[in-house]
Amino acid sequence: MNSVAPGTKRAAAEVIDAAGGRYVDVAVMAPVRPKCMDVPLLISGPHAEAGREALAGLGFTASRAVGDEVGRASTIKMLRSVMYKGVEALTAECLIACERAGVTEEVLSSFGNDWATGADYRFDRMLVHGLRRAAELREAGKTLEGLGLPPAMSSGTADWQQRLGSLEISPVPEGLPAKLTAIAASDAFCSPSAPMAQI
Repeated sequence: MNSVAPGTKRAAAEVIDAAGGRYVDVAVMAPVRPKCMDVPLLISGPHAEAGREALAGLGFTASRAVGDEVGRASTIKMLRSVMYKGVEALTAECLIACERAGVTEEVLSSFGNDWATGADYRFDRMLVHGLRRAAELREAGKTLEGLGLPPAMSSGTADWQQRLGSLEISPVPEGLPAKLTAIAASDAFCSPSAPMAQI
């Protein structure tokens, strides 16, 4: 149950199979909290159904087999993360720039609906889990490369997740304005020209 590229899962499966074990590829498809044992799981590989039954026996209520190929579940997870975590990174890039330019409210209101609430949630996820998510996006990049595609957006997403997670803002303040203020006050964002590689 980890977020790695399908090739990484297949390499692990070879080692486990050679030792006489039974490997299943399990992808966790939502935050574990608050769902806990009800978190949705995708399972693939030759032993997927047996794995699903074993997880159900442990109390997992929302697992589903998605194929008999090791790597299929992780491929679904990785490619989904390209979109979900990418939207988070775009939110960070847009709103941190808006804050510097003094146009945050105008830009947020132009999106319509209650876009600020979603943005607040995305910043919360990045500030708390950014380092882990950066590692996941690097694995998503490997997934894309394995499909013959350049991971241009995923590389940028990994940079933003790394940058936000590295700030170590704790506790994370409540509300979008407070989060943007805390980010602006951190040393990592003091210089407009600070390169990502330094973070």
